[in-house]
Amino acid sequence: MDKLVQRLEKFISLLTSAAMAGIVVIVFMNVIMRYLFDSGLTWSDEVSVDLFVWFIFLGGILAELYGLHLKVDVFIDRMRPAWQRVCAIAADLLVVVAMLILFVGGVQQVEIASKNISSATGLPSSYIVVSMVIFAGAVIVLTIGDLWKIMTGRKTFEEGDAV
Repeated sequence: MDKLVQRLEKFISLLTSAAMAGIVVIVFMNVIMRYLFDSGLTWSDEVSVDLFVWFIFLGGILAELYGLHLKVDVFIDRMRPAWQRVCAIAADLLVVVAMLILFVGGVQQVEIASKNISSATGLPSSYIVVSMVIFAGAVIVLTIGDLWKIMTGRKTFEEGDAV
């Protein structure tokens, strides 16, 4: 299972890097076209924004993998390990609920956006919104994995540890 997660991590990192590289190349090409040839790429702004949306959501998956999402642990650090465990379970459950809402809403938005065709690229707008669904699904799976570690005792809490 860990090897699968590592491979997925590398794949997501590659996609994230490709999205950022794509943004840089497209914007640079458009700048060159505008200043040297007095014309631009009509689709470049839209594709850059779309790649940025994918970059953000894929980066969010990586942040969840590394445990880098924003936490306020001022009070949690001062709690006993048993209470830290309770707070970690509660926080993970809230994350799962929030991501389920995002997932369900995202699926509905993909259905709606599939009927909207972009004027600049000619692609359905759903290819952007599906990034949110992938993000929510990945975070749900990763958070359930974290909950499993807490419940089975593979994730421990010591005095002064952050959740």
